[in-house]
Amino acid sequence: MKFTAMKFFRRSKKSSQQFKSPKNSTQDELERDRYRLYNPHQPDYHGYAAQRNGVFAPWLELPPPILERVFSFVCPHCCDESYETCEQSAREDACMLCDLRDLSHAGQVCKRWRKAAIKLMYHSIRIDSVHYCEREIDLSEKRKRRSRFDRNGLPEDTASARLHLLCRSLREDPTRLGAIVQYFKTPYMLRESSTPALARTIAVLPNLRYVDLPEGLFSDDPAYHTLKLEVQARCPNLRKMTYHSGSERSLEALSRGGIWPNLEVLELAGINMDPAALRHVLAMLQNLRALKISDCRIIDDDMFKYNDMLPAFPALEELILMDTLRVTSDGFVAYLSRADTQKQLKVLSLSNTGIQPSTLYDVLAHAPNLTTLSITEQVDSAFPSHSGPIPPLTNWSLQTLRFEITASPTTSPYASITSGYYNYLASSLFAGGLPRLSAVYVRDQDFPDTLLGLPPPAPGFAGGQQRPSSSSSAGMFGNGGLSPSNTGTFGNAPPRFSSNNPFAAALGAPRGPPMLSLNQTLEVFTKGEDDLDWGSIRMDPFDAYGGASNGRRGRSGSSSSGRPLSSYGLADLGSGWQAGGGARKSAVVQGTGTGSFLAVPGATGSGHGRSRSTASSHAAKEDLWPRPSSSYGAKKGDRDLWR
Repeated sequence: MKFTAMKFFRRSKKSSQQFKSPKNSTQDELERDRYRLYNPHQPDYHGYAAQRNGVFAPWLELPPPILERVFSFVCPHCCDESYETCEQSAREDACMLCDLRDLSHAGQVCKRWRKAAIKLMYHSIRIDSVHYCEREIDLSEKRKRRSRFDRNGLPEDTASARLHLLCRSLREDPTRLGAIVQYFKTPYMLRESSTPALARTIAVLPNLRYVDLPEGLFSDDPAYHTLKLEVQARCPNLRKMTYHSGSERSLEALSRGGIWPNLEVLELAGINMDPAALRHVLAMLQNLRALKISDCRIIDDDMFKYNDMLPAFPALEELILMDTLRVTSDGFVAYLSRADTQKQLKVLSLSNTGIQPSTLYDVLAHAPNLTTLSITEQVDSAFPSHSGPIPPLTNWSLQTLRFEITASPTTSPYASITSGYYNYLASSLFAGGLPRLSAVYVRDQDFPDTLLGLPPPAPGFAGGQQRPSSSSSAGMFGNGGLSPSNTGTFGNAPPRFSSNNPFAAALGAPRGPPMLSLNQTLEVFTKGEDDLDWGSIRMDPFDAYGGASNGRRGRSGSSSSGRPLSSYGLADLGSGWQAGGGARKSAVVQGTGTGSFLAVPGATGSGHGRSRSTASSHAAKEDLWPRPSSSYGAKKGDRDLWR
């Protein structure tokens, strides 16, 4: 009786397809037709529907590398692998917080997208204080802590709150999230004030390569001793470190080989220690590629020369020397005489050193792979040409030259001391010893006119009158060569005959100013005494008929590229060149022997009234070539090593 009653409660074994509604069957047919339309080579729709639960989404099947590549365009700063601070690596044309929010929303679509998004979000972490868009206007009002008696309360510290939230997320899952982080960048005020939270966050980041640290840690400030021990113990793979005056004991500890053996970038500022101990420290860093030395009195020529008792100075890809007056060209040429050094060195920056512009030709001759050279000096004497002719600058690999020679404040402003130095540079360009040069940065506003063989335009108070024939600029047309000892002429050649004189060729007179023989486009950036007053000109190579193409001078405020800078974050080579006020915009016609000065149609912001024009078709176009700005390199082999 018991079994008879149970059979009335048994569940029917009828097929579940009998209970499907007509609506569901119609939807399945649509999904099947759509799958066969987009996948004609895979007729097995039932297996696909069983795998995807009936949802047609082929974009969900993208491989992880393609997903990461797509997400990198959504949030570009997550791929930032430069050794620059949070302030220097900021993107000028984007809002980093909004990009990160969009990437986070994309990671919520499915598990596959979430895995790729998390890998990208935690690769290079960046904390910003504010939104760099209009959204910050509304959010700043919502963050204020208002009360009944204080209707306009103080806003909360958003950067500190974001750091605490990040610390909580990383410490909750350090195995999966903490191991992904390799670059960690924070604002200046945050890393200076939130040292405990920064230490707790760094403690779970074992694979960290770069992190923004407070300034006191670099000089062994006792207040940051705990943070420094935490970084040394938890982050053994750091690639960049800085040592300021007072941290000589910590720097000497690197010679034991147990602290940060993989350092690639090292910055020394005001270090006062035994030169022999410093060479032992540098010898222990086998992966060192970039070195910056500033205000170190112990650095001299003996540091770079060979010594049987000491290890050799390491071969570097980038070397920056600042305020090292005891380093001369003799010691540096001895360093460049090594084969490994000649092969490695690509970027060299000299600022207030013992290497003078008159001896720079010897340095370039021993650096065959050098691509970027920067020399910044304040001179108080004229170019030394009394001892004999100085060879021109010659290098077959140099692409960017920063030649910023200014007069010392103690000299008279009417002495024209720097003219000989820039005439020497111009003569080197005319000699053709720098065939791959593409960008020149000078502190002489009349330097492009010297290259074009044109006199400087008349000042505004001249009323449009011609300059007297006895002026120095008029002599530029009457001479055939540049002389560094002559501050305003092209040498001591006889005056040039008229271009209409049929006997000029027979008498052997030059037919005009010398012309540059360029293999590629040369961009010349100039800046005067005021950092806000900068100009630029582009000189194109000669055409097939021997004439020069148009050169354009101006500025561009919308271009994202510009003067190449160090991607290691050691040098601020772009300071003062990004100013937008007072830039001159003009164009000039080359190849005719005379210059035509016409207003550029529709141009705004000429500033100083030196507008020149080519043809009307070229003048109507907007100047699209970049102005000087902090930028990055191009590709792995040619770009700066900071990226």
